[in-house]
Amino acid sequence: MGSKWKKVKMALVSNLCVYVPKADADDSPPHSDGFSDAALLSPAPAAWSMSGSATRPASPSLRLSKSFNRSSKKTCTICLASMKRGEGQAIFTAECSHSFHFQCIASNVKHGNQICPVCRAKWKEVPLQGSTGSGPPLGRTRINPVNWSQDNPVMTLLRPIPPRPNSPRHAAAPVFPVPEPTVFNDDEPLDLKFSNRTSSDSCSLKRVSVKTYTEVPAVPRFSAAADFTVLIHLKAPVSNSGPTVSQANRIPRAPVDLVTVLDISGSMAGTKLALLKRAMGFVIQNLGPADRLAVIAFSSTARRLFSLRKMSDMGKQHALQAVNSLVANGGTNIAEGLRKGGKVMEDRREKNPVSSVILLSDGQDTYTVTSGPNPDAFAQCIGGLLSVVVKGAQVILESVNPNVLLGSLKAGSYKNYLMADGKSGCIDVGDLYADEERDFLVSVNIPTELTSSNKTSLLKVRCHYTDPLTKETVNLESEVVGINRPENLGPEVGVSIEVDRQKNRLQAAEAMVQARTAAEEGDLAQAMGTLEKCRRILAETVSAKSGDRLCAALDAELKEMQERMASRHMYEASGRAYILSGLSSHSWQRATARGDSTDGSSLVQSYQTPSMVEMLTRSQASLLGSPSAQRPIRPVWSFASQPKPR
Repeated sequence: MGSKWKKVKMALVSNLCVYVPKADADDSPPHSDGFSDAALLSPAPAAWSMSGSATRPASPSLRLSKSFNRSSKKTCTICLASMKRGEGQAIFTAECSHSFHFQCIASNVKHGNQICPVCRAKWKEVPLQGSTGSGPPLGRTRINPVNWSQDNPVMTLLRPIPPRPNSPRHAAAPVFPVPEPTVFNDDEPLDLKFSNRTSSDSCSLKRVSVKTYTEVPAVPRFSAAADFTVLIHLKAPVSNSGPTVSQANRIPRAPVDLVTVLDISGSMAGTKLALLKRAMGFVIQNLGPADRLAVIAFSSTARRLFSLRKMSDMGKQHALQAVNSLVANGGTNIAEGLRKGGKVMEDRREKNPVSSVILLSDGQDTYTVTSGPNPDAFAQCIGGLLSVVVKGAQVILESVNPNVLLGSLKAGSYKNYLMADGKSGCIDVGDLYADEERDFLVSVNIPTELTSSNKTSLLKVRCHYTDPLTKETVNLESEVVGINRPENLGPEVGVSIEVDRQKNRLQAAEAMVQARTAAEEGDLAQAMGTLEKCRRILAETVSAKSGDRLCAALDAELKEMQERMASRHMYEASGRAYILSGLSSHSWQRATARGDSTDGSSLVQSYQTPSMVEMLTRSQASLLGSPSAQRPIRPVWSFASQPKPR
């Protein structure tokens, strides 16, 4: 899969195509000089009879090689529905040889898009739906040449074909409705069936696991410690999706309100825009009928493509048509796009339990990024969004000993605070994807034990959050954290591997911050030296010597960062983005797509959840044209949540 995936990416970047020569003249249908290379419809579906016969025009064409061509023949790349005879849908074959539902491509080109959504070739001839005017719009060719008889078998196909009974209509959706409302309170009503769910719907769900670890199991009774570390470990319930879980055992998830903010500026032209459309198509197909989607497109200004609507079959079709009609041009006004995306969320009349705004851009208004938007990153993000089991989690720490005070909290980018008296503290964890884990360190003082007690109580940990499916509040409380107090320590007492590895993670993240600061100031030598020093320190820790996987991944990541700082050009091209992504990943303890060259030891794999991996596999399989990817993806009801900002 890996090597094929790389080849497909290269083919997309280079627009790799093969030339198909003209067929013999005898194979071509009669046509006028002005229609020699015009795009024609394929033969009518078997369910509709007609006289005569029609063959495909013998015109030169471009085709994407191998798997792209195979999959595009079976599926309309605009609505992603199948294109089989007998389904009551007219098929349009363009001069570049790619085929689409006529209704889909007619909606696509009526907004001014004359570029093939598959190979990006510019069309000279474009399809038009029945026009009532005296002639076609400027720059377009009529689909029915004036010197062709209306009884011609090909022209029979060009006239509207009545839909088959019970077959869905392919209705066109306006891309830029005019005028745009000043208040976006036109969101489609929620599914009332979901609102009536009770707690019994999720009675089989597991709760968040809360565990604690002390850096050592014991401290001598008559000794004191001023900076003793306790690890708070959270683990979200396991995923109920994946290939090993049967459909019957899958539990419904909470619906999502998703707003995607898409960059269609001039820098996105070509392959980048094609990748963006492919990524959006993948997301649309994986949303369920209770999920709602709105799309904001921005360049120099921003516009809402369509209101927040449910992703029913018709809703998906409208969304796909709108996204595939986008054309890249203009400047890059990310702030305006995000402002409008936030306004959609603020103005909506009703709210699904889970909501998120996702930005898709090449980021060229901030840093130079040559690779464009990454469909893998988008698939990974959606995999998490559609698998959330916890909303608004909060961890509360309380001292249970009058002589024990909380010294500090190390929680990365998560908001946290300590009370002035040092007796309690709080960490706002937020939302958790299924199978995700979070680790936080708290330092306390260990007082001298003046009594004959063999154990000193330190603190208590509580956690509360909202179940996104039932909306009920869940309250959890751990056992009191304590430490053994023998008179003397034996030689068998050792440092906790769990605590040591998290200390290493935080130390590596701090080294990354210092290295980035030095690199931004132009001192790459100091930046590389800081990373090297951290690697040497990590190598001497207990967890590293025990072969801990996280420590090995940290070392590989720091080494990768050193290599990407070998020169100013390399740092500008990829080093800066790589180190920023690493810092984000460690501070939020959530997977990011960084294009690591460290293979299996990458921390991307350390933070990935099964749901993310499953969605990545689907995304890559669909791009490779795998037969399994051609089957409709049925929505799997697991959980969803709003991801933390990056």
